[in-house]
Amino acid sequence: MSDVRDILDIESPATIELTKESILASDKKIKRKNDSKVPKRPEGMHREVFALLCKDNHDVPPMFPSNTNKGYKQVKAKLGMKRVRPWKWTPFINPARDDKAEFHHWRRVSDAGVEYPFAKFNKKLFIPSYTNTEYVQHLVSNGWTRAETDHLFDLCHRFDLRFIVMHDRWDRKKYQVKTVEELKSRFVNQQLSAVYMTSLAIGVAF
Repeated sequence: MSDVRDILDIESPATIELTKESILASDKKIKRKNDSKVPKRPEGMHREVFALLCKDNHDVPPMFPSNTNKGYKQVKAKLGMKRVRPWKWTPFINPARDDKAEFHHWRRVSDAGVEYPFAKFNKKLFIPSYTNTEYVQHLVSNGWTRAETDHLFDLCHRFDLRFIVMHDRWDRKKYQVKTVEELKSRFVNQQLSAVYMTSLAIGVAF
């Protein structure tokens, strides 16, 4: 019923709470917890706004902020105190590319002549090479021809040992169809042979 009274803006009737002392006509005055006077809602103010202003104990909040501090310190930006560093639209060449393509970007004049900073992130894997004599002596394998091996190593150089991509780019018209595991096995065996040949060249005994 209290919600209905709030919606219809009807004040609740004052009721006397029956207690043991009131029945026995005690002379002691009992202070009730809800004796605090509820402020009346001003005319024109919505009920929801008035409910936000009042707390649970029906105290009206202060109309002025209680904090007397000045708040955040007002810091003025010191602009124009130093000279702006000049920038220039300059061409550059990425040394990580083999095509010597020329690009342009904004760069500080003081950084002129410095190598392109992102070239150091271009990491390339070492893919060994072989001669015809080395292939005949160490790399001959059943199921693999010299042309297929050369094509495999060309894909290794182009795609950095991404065997899934290499399998997708495998030339099935010119060579036999190979699985991903076959490509990996051929490369690993050839890598071991290359390590063996390198060890013989530097005189390491196995």
